[in-house]
Amino acid sequence: MALSQSSQTVPALTVSQLTAEVKELLESGFSDLVVEGEVSGLRNTSGKHLYFSLKDDTALIKAVWFSWAARASTPPPSDGDRVRVWGRLSVYEPQGQYQFVISRLEAAGLGDILARLERLKQKLAQEGLFDPERRKPIPPYPQVIGLVTSSAAAALQDMLRIFRQNEVPTKIRVFPVSVQGAEAPDRISRMIEYVNTHRLADVIIVGRGGGSFEDLLAFSEEGVVRAVASSTIPIISAVGHETDSPLCDWAADLRCPTPTAAAEWLSRPWRQLKESLAGFHSQLEQTIRSRLERTRATLSDFRADRLQVTFERLLQPRVQRLDEAKNSLMKAWEEKSNGLKNRWTLAYNTLQALNPGQVLDRGFAFVTHDNRAVTSAEQARETQRLTIQWKDGVVNAAVEE
Repeated sequence: MALSQSSQTVPALTVSQLTAEVKELLESGFSDLVVEGEVSGLRNTSGKHLYFSLKDDTALIKAVWFSWAARASTPPPSDGDRVRVWGRLSVYEPQGQYQFVISRLEAAGLGDILARLERLKQKLAQEGLFDPERRKPIPPYPQVIGLVTSSAAAALQDMLRIFRQNEVPTKIRVFPVSVQGAEAPDRISRMIEYVNTHRLADVIIVGRGGGSFEDLLAFSEEGVVRAVASSTIPIISAVGHETDSPLCDWAADLRCPTPTAAAEWLSRPWRQLKESLAGFHSQLEQTIRSRLERTRATLSDFRADRLQVTFERLLQPRVQRLDEAKNSLMKAWEEKSNGLKNRWTLAYNTLQALNPGQVLDRGFAFVTHDNRAVTSAEQARETQRLTIQWKDGVVNAAVEE
């Protein structure tokens, strides 16, 4: 095909030359821009430069955020985040593609989000979802602890580590959910309802580790807050760090600043119980040891040699008292016997003295009449026959006058 004369007079540019001119034009004409859009297709090159697209309902532009662009103080975005970026337009010459080179990035619409959350907070508060009277007591010794969190998160491993370190004798059930992104609120609320429906735990920890304000928004969504408030199982909210306070904190039965703090809170009663039992065990051992020592000291007095000495000590005064009693008894018997003997002798001598035979020995005679003693002459009558007894014989006589 033949070319026209005018076409042949226009100098031809190489692709590189054209791209360089376009780059010059864009970089000089669009050097200080602020753009808002949604992050899409985020990819990271070895943890350094970030590449993604910024899009809205009808258009899309490539963007790059280099590692040297003061990124240390700003957390990286995620797919679906709405951001505001500062920077300039440039051309990536090898692909002839224009892109936005970012120098600064922040979340877009933060004020709108805060205002929406404040309105939701006021609405739920008026319904009584945040009333302290609604809060259920946390059981001190739950048999099953449910963890509603991400299965891939470091927060889960931190909680499990705390339970292991404190030797908590409780079954731990993990209920994995997404904790950020568009699908997270629905999955969190459905999992809370599922655990309640099947009564799979005695207490539930709902939470995740730290992140940006946007990362934690799932725990401020109305569905999640209502699921936490309507749970019949006590719920501990443990989202983010100390300064974070999503709306589910207000509806939960207990708020802990971090997942680790929640695990520590549930571990404390078991740890205190273990310490108390250890103290009781030590006290019991000491009491038994002390009793054994006292018993040994008491029983040491009952050794054979000591028993002999003790027996002799006990027996000696009793033997002495027995001997003294025997001697006293013998002495008393001897005195009594001598007294009786003396009395018998005296009585005998008295009887002997009264014995008529003793009188006859001294030359006297004993006169009787009809076996009656005649003690005076007046008793004698004439013709009476008397019997006269001397020491050596008896004579019959008659009274003549």
